[in-house]
Amino acid sequence: MQVERRALYNSLRMNWLQDNSLKVKPWQVEDYRLLSTDQLFDRLHTRGLPIDKPSLMGFAQEAASPEELTDDLLADQTLDAESHDQIYLVIFELWRRLFAERLCLSVFCDELDHQIFLYDKGDVKKIEAIPDVLAHLGVILDENADEGVDPVHVFETVCSGCANDVESFLYDFIAVQIDTHNESYASELLEEFGDYIRDVKWFNFLRAKLLASSDTEASNEMIRKIVAESAKNPDLEFNFEILASLGRGGNEEILAKLLKQTIPLLTYEEDFQDLLALTADFYHLLDKEKVEQAILAILNTRSRIPFESILNPKDPQLGQLLQIVKKQK
Repeated sequence: MQVERRALYNSLRMNWLQDNSLKVKPWQVEDYRLLSTDQLFDRLHTRGLPIDKPSLMGFAQEAASPEELTDDLLADQTLDAESHDQIYLVIFELWRRLFAERLCLSVFCDELDHQIFLYDKGDVKKIEAIPDVLAHLGVILDENADEGVDPVHVFETVCSGCANDVESFLYDFIAVQIDTHNESYASELLEEFGDYIRDVKWFNFLRAKLLASSDTEASNEMIRKIVAESAKNPDLEFNFEILASLGRGGNEEILAKLLKQTIPLLTYEEDFQDLLALTADFYHLLDKEKVEQAILAILNTRSRIPFESILNPKDPQLGQLLQIVKKQK
């Protein structure tokens, strides 16, 4: 049984929580953490597996993971995939709470998913566990990389056992540390995980943001290089992320280059209106009210255009935006 099996059900549950209209069976999206240990054993009995805690602990001595334990316990039974998975999910939860000292990869990935879920929910009382689980992630990655395994491959292997996009979570979490002036911890996380990330431009941008608090010019120079490099592989989401942060440094040269690079990437009306709003915010932070108002005027004329409309690449207001910004250089 693959490590990814638990992640598949975590993903299904998260999607169902966001959209209750999804057709699922209760056992597929149940929070097994809420069940008592007695209830979990009752579930096994109901599924035709009459096992108690002492016997389970005995069987577990020969298994390295809940996946192996499930396969061992069901080796002599002929079950369909659904029945097999129902039992697996119960055994997984029993392993998680009864054999906490035997932390295998699937259980760790489940805990990482759980902590990310709590973080995304804004569960302030519980998210203090995030630093601990990230420290453990760092240990797992370092131990495997020290054995000669490619760092990016190590990270991708761990991520394959998670329902969440761990790389995106790390970016968002570190960005929050920077924005809340927890620079020391942000620097520590960038140092720990920087070598494991495939899409390095996002983490390089975090490094530039981190540097901005102590050396604005050096930060801007890093961003110039990032913008120039990213032009080789254009990415609208990434460009928007840079634009959203530019106002703090107020570098109009970078803004102009980034706008010129971003406009060809716009597909929908929503993209253009987002770009206008970000550019207006940039000049608002610079206290250039006339420029801000000129851009907002363009935005206001487009207020009735549906967001989902396809943007005409020859729309004259695209050039108008570039001209407004070009005059400020």
